[in-house]
Amino acid sequence: MHRTRLGALSSIIVAAFALSGCTAGATPADGSGKPGAGDAVALTPVASRPASPAVPSAPALDAATKTACAQVSKDIKAALAKAAKAEKIGPPAGYAAVSAQYSAGASAIYANVIGANAAVNGAARQVATAMGKLADIYATAPRIKPSRQDLEAALKNLTAACSGA
Repeated sequence: MHRTRLGALSSIIVAAFALSGCTAGATPADGSGKPGAGDAVALTPVASRPASPAVPSAPALDAATKTACAQVSKDIKAALAKAAKAEKIGPPAGYAAVSAQYSAGASAIYANVIGANAAVNGAARQVATAMGKLADIYATAPRIKPSRQDLEAALKNLTAACSGA
């Protein structure tokens, strides 16, 4: 069971890394592969800039990151609701279902965080890792209810990253 889950999560992670390396406009528009005169305009310094504020503001989230945050948040809520429902069944059968729900939630997070900025991607990875650890504990020790402290801390980090703080 662990090997199957690891294989599925590994393939999702590899896909995420492969897709996150793509950048638009990496080559010049003329297709020559060499910088042209149009590139020099972008490299000229600005002569005067307005004074920066004393307190740095949080960077604005791009559209892909906002979409990823919304989808990941939806996935987390669904996974936690399904895990809570399965937990009501009780050990050991219910805990096997809880393990499956946490694993599915972690996989959904990895799949839907593609395209998000580094802060959101890292925070979502922490949530997925915490969910995976809970899934492992529920699967290996079905009579012990594990602590959700790591998951709650990771959820706070994700909330902060998605708010741009």
